[in-house]
Amino acid sequence: MRNSRLPISGLAVSYLKRLAIIWGIIAVVGLVAFLLTWNAFFTYVPPGKHLVIMAKDGEPMAPDQVLAEPGQKGIQKEVLGEGWHFVLPIAYTTELEDNTIIPPGKVGIVTARGGDPLPPGKLLAKEGERGIQRHVLPPGAYRINRHGYDVAPVDAVQIKPGYVGVQQRRLGQDGKRRFAEGPDEKGILREVLQPGLYYVNTQEFKIIPVEVGIFQTTYYAPDKPLTFNTKGFEMKMDCTIEWEVLPEEMPALVAEYGESDLQKAVQNNVIDLEAHKISRNKGLDYGVEDFLVGSKRQKFQEDFSQELKRVCKEKNVTVHSAFIRNIDIPDNYMKQMRDRQIAEETNKTNLVRDPTLKSDNDVHREEQMIEQKIKEVQFETERIVAGIKTEAKNIESTTDAQIKNMTADYEAKIATIQAEQRRVLGEAEAQAKKLKETASSNLLALKLQVFQNDGSAFLRYSLAEKLNPQLRLRLFHSGPGTLWTNMDGKGMTLLVPAPGAPTASTTTAEKTASVDGGK
Repeated sequence: MRNSRLPISGLAVSYLKRLAIIWGIIAVVGLVAFLLTWNAFFTYVPPGKHLVIMAKDGEPMAPDQVLAEPGQKGIQKEVLGEGWHFVLPIAYTTELEDNTIIPPGKVGIVTARGGDPLPPGKLLAKEGERGIQRHVLPPGAYRINRHGYDVAPVDAVQIKPGYVGVQQRRLGQDGKRRFAEGPDEKGILREVLQPGLYYVNTQEFKIIPVEVGIFQTTYYAPDKPLTFNTKGFEMKMDCTIEWEVLPEEMPALVAEYGESDLQKAVQNNVIDLEAHKISRNKGLDYGVEDFLVGSKRQKFQEDFSQELKRVCKEKNVTVHSAFIRNIDIPDNYMKQMRDRQIAEETNKTNLVRDPTLKSDNDVHREEQMIEQKIKEVQFETERIVAGIKTEAKNIESTTDAQIKNMTADYEAKIATIQAEQRRVLGEAEAQAKKLKETASSNLLALKLQVFQNDGSAFLRYSLAEKLNPQLRLRLFHSGPGTLWTNMDGKGMTLLVPAPGAPTASTTTAEKTASVDGGK
């Protein structure tokens, strides 16, 4: 039984292996077929690219058409972006193109290769027309079918601080007005661009940067003065004019004087021209002598400034100030003035000459009298001085004799006073000595009274006063027959008796006392 089962099991295993191989081959073939089919019908577009599709069949395009619309034969206008896309290979072919990149600071000018032709006089195209497109591409990435469009990146328009941009449309019909009004009219636009970055179509517009701010125009002698005539005399004036062109007035000035060095053109054609004209016109209303007077000069300054502001405002220029620093008076007029003044002063001198001569004679006579008076005073002074000297000598002799007499008198008086002084001092010293001795006697008497007229006690007191303060005397009782007990009856008392106390003998307690000889 076992041998009969083994062949059947081997056949099953072999069958299964063959079946697995067959299915594996089928799977591989199916996967390959799937991949081939997928790649044939699906197209992958990587990032940064787009897919251009060409239709093999369809309606033909118009003669001016370059890109086909859906259902037309040719390169399709629409492109496909990144990712997988189903494209029937029998009906279409594909082509990968790079996206159009407009970098920062650039703008893309688009030109359509196909489309309806532009009408006469029109130079910019709109969608569906052939030529330069009116719209532009700002910085970024764009899927533009390069078979139908050309893109040229150009610099964006940058208006720096301190400037404005005047717009000039390059294309279009020539207008008869000063400014371009319609979208297809060539010329200067009224609107200006403020500082910034602008993505404009440089094929359509030209941006003219114009500096704004306050400028100065200075006239000074002798190189560049303002000259004008006033009643036959040529005057020269130094002046400084501050002026400005407002941003909104820039288009009118560009249209009037062009774009080349607008500041210089305004200065030459407006400021300089009007300043000379106004100074000439206003100068005719004044005389030369008026410019020597402060009020008239101030009136001329105000008239010149106001008129210049008014006229320049009509020409789109704003004048802030016109300051006249100096006005030169002609030398020939000044010579006339000086000659006239000299003549007037000469006449005045002649009028006062005679009184002056008379006054000079009077002065000379008075000077002689003064000299005579001075000599008289000097003589009188010398006489008085001599008399004073003589009198001084007499007084000096008299004074010496008086001084000698007074000295003798005072010396006698001083001797008398000194003798009296010695007498009084002798009496005072004797009296003082007497009083001192009396005081000493009285002191001894008082001390004896203290000791009740006991001479021995006073003697011991006096002895104690003479002892050294550092001396210490101590007595101790050491038994009978000692110095202490033998002092009794010897007439020695160690303690000073108090007034009224008995003096015969000391008590036993006094004998045992300790005497400090120092205190």
